[in-house]
Amino acid sequence: MLKLQVEGPKDEIQAFLYDLNRNSNTTLKQQEDGYRINDDGVFPCMRCEMEHDRSSRVEIIEMETVDGLTIRLPLLDVICVRITDEHQMVSGMSYDIFANKKGHATWPE
Repeated sequence: MLKLQVEGPKDEIQAFLYDLNRNSNTTLKQQEDGYRINDDGVFPCMRCEMEHDRSSRVEIIEMETVDGLTIRLPLLDVICVRITDEHQMVSGMSYDIFANKKGHATWPE
């Protein structure tokens, strides 16, 4: 379990925590509003506890076609964001360890 304290304008804190909660690798468990007082004044802050799922660098993404076939894609450094309850955006790097690099336009001679 990680504990995080965020300081700044209240609307920016809320936007940050909303974005953090939309990430499928983190789950916010508890939030506590508060204020930090120092010589410069009083500043809003928020403390929260969260769980972060440390996944491996390679994830297998599965998609199902309308025909019922399953497509499996291994991706590196996957970022998965929930757009709605039914929609997700997935980003990652694809690789092919068996690809013939020679003759490829980007491969150095």
